[in-house]
Amino acid sequence: MKKLIICCITLLVSSWHLKGQVVEIKPAQPQRGELVTVTYHSSAAGAVIGTDARSMNMVFTYSTFYELPWVLPMEKKGGDWVATFKLQRYATYATFYFQSGTLIDKMASGRHYAIAVYDGNKRVKSSYLHESYSLGAQLGKSPQVPLLVQETLNKELALYPDNYEAKIRLLNNKMSLAKTPAEQLRFRNEARKIIAAKLEENPTVMGNINLVTMGYLIIDEKSRLDSVRKVIAQRFPKSSVAKEFMITAATKGKDTATTIRVLENALKDEGKSRDEEFTDIHFQLFELYAAQKEEKKALLHLPDLSREQNPNTPARLKGIAETLTVNQLAPDTAISYINRALKVVDQYPVGIIRFFPEFGYIPSYVADSVRTKKIREEKASLTAMMALNKLLLKDTLSALKYAGEAAGMANSPEVLHQVTRVYSATGHFQEAYNSSWEILLQVPDDSLALRNAKTSFLKLDKTEEEFALKMKELNVRYQLKLREVIKKQLLHKEGPELNGIVDLNGKALDKQLLKNKVVVMDFWATWCIPCMEELPYLQKVYNLYKNNPNVIFMVINSGARNTIEDAKGWAKQNKKYTFPLYFNTDPDISEKVGFNLIPTVALLDKEGKLQFRTIGFEGAAMENKLTAQIEILLDNKK
Repeated sequence: MKKLIICCITLLVSSWHLKGQVVEIKPAQPQRGELVTVTYHSSAAGAVIGTDARSMNMVFTYSTFYELPWVLPMEKKGGDWVATFKLQRYATYATFYFQSGTLIDKMASGRHYAIAVYDGNKRVKSSYLHESYSLGAQLGKSPQVPLLVQETLNKELALYPDNYEAKIRLLNNKMSLAKTPAEQLRFRNEARKIIAAKLEENPTVMGNINLVTMGYLIIDEKSRLDSVRKVIAQRFPKSSVAKEFMITAATKGKDTATTIRVLENALKDEGKSRDEEFTDIHFQLFELYAAQKEEKKALLHLPDLSREQNPNTPARLKGIAETLTVNQLAPDTAISYINRALKVVDQYPVGIIRFFPEFGYIPSYVADSVRTKKIREEKASLTAMMALNKLLLKDTLSALKYAGEAAGMANSPEVLHQVTRVYSATGHFQEAYNSSWEILLQVPDDSLALRNAKTSFLKLDKTEEEFALKMKELNVRYQLKLREVIKKQLLHKEGPELNGIVDLNGKALDKQLLKNKVVVMDFWATWCIPCMEELPYLQKVYNLYKNNPNVIFMVINSGARNTIEDAKGWAKQNKKYTFPLYFNTDPDISEKVGFNLIPTVALLDKEGKLQFRTIGFEGAAMENKLTAQIEILLDNKK
């Protein structure tokens, strides 16, 4: 086995030298805070992507460069393609390949290009740890992965022997490679000792406790998490973390009165001035009392956010205003929070905001267009809430003014629902109908918008029959609008080679079955929650086409950590789903189809070309969207 690994590494090194003339990464040992330049020489010998390419992207397959997009466009300079970016204070490691259209250039088969971050002449802490994470993305389900992971983690620990996570990951990896139950238990017990020692380092510091719980999750002992919390609560009942555990447990209860009593008792330890550790308790009580319409008690527990300055503060301010508005409480107070939120709305959190104790808050990459749209929608929502609170204060003119402004800023269903309430309450039924109709054009099965539209329509001295005709018109308009949008999304890409797809009996897919058919492929995994949420809608679409000889569905279990036995077990427990199930054994399937998240739905046309690809779960809209995609591909003329 050792000879096999050495041979593999030698081949990779050889490939790197071969590709070295194609790809340049400068500096060779990049430091945090430095600019990194990646150059792809299209005219060099060995370049897969030639000089005639119209565009080029760096596609990250694993990255801790969180503020960079996963698909980074490159700039053409002469005959080369160049990308330049700054390494952030937390950067450690990233892998990537180059893509232009359907052409992909990787360092070698099963190995991607990489950027490792250095501190002086040695790699930064966790760089090798994160490289070990990337191996699954590069090699898929290759049997080499566990051995390469072990080798990489050993390199991390040689440089940083105190790396707690690397030690636990290495022991967990050794458990997976253990030849006997006794050997596996020995490694497990070693991991348990390390985790227990970590707890004792700082048993009342939440950051340290998170490392402890992470350790148990790594070795697949999730059941220990509750016991860890109980031990801390018993040993340190006055600590802030004990209070935090108590809040979490209390808010899970179904009895509101009991929850309130527990939270109120916890405040007995609070001093005259509100300590930060009690803020969450006050916030929970504020929410609970507001839901019960107890205005005085709710306002008594309004959390003090004067000291809270973090990326989530704008959302927190909006949340307080929203709670008061929804429950029609204290409109003057709600307006003051709306105004505070509007002052910082440009800083509203968009995308994932990570927090690491050693680095603080870390934003993820969000496209400028997405950020601009989100902030505009949040500003519109706050303005619509302003209108609702002015209405409560019986200031009708101001309410109508703010409602009109909100509708002009954004036409999201959230905003339009709020605007509809203002127009309905003030007797402006034509405007109320128009805003509800706009919602239905976007989400035709929105029951609240449908009910409001009908009520407003009938208030305009219209009949039930006329409304039924409007609904028919709505359906036609929505379908036409949807088709026009989807036609613009046709990819016209060469279809992927489906070499590693088998049915749940292990029999290879007969590709002849796909000829001259519209092929609907859904990639999923048994542990993927969004995948599970998507399947009921997929089943509905399958029911529409299961008897159509021109359409074939392939629901493919393709997630890492899943085996064909996992897929079989899931199928036995979920017989309500009748679509055909398959299993993927090709580690490169995600690159061939072009996705890095599941669920992903991809459609091939009758000629085998990849025409549509939807990455991630889009909710109920998926049903109409997928149906429209299939219809477009069935109709050759369109």
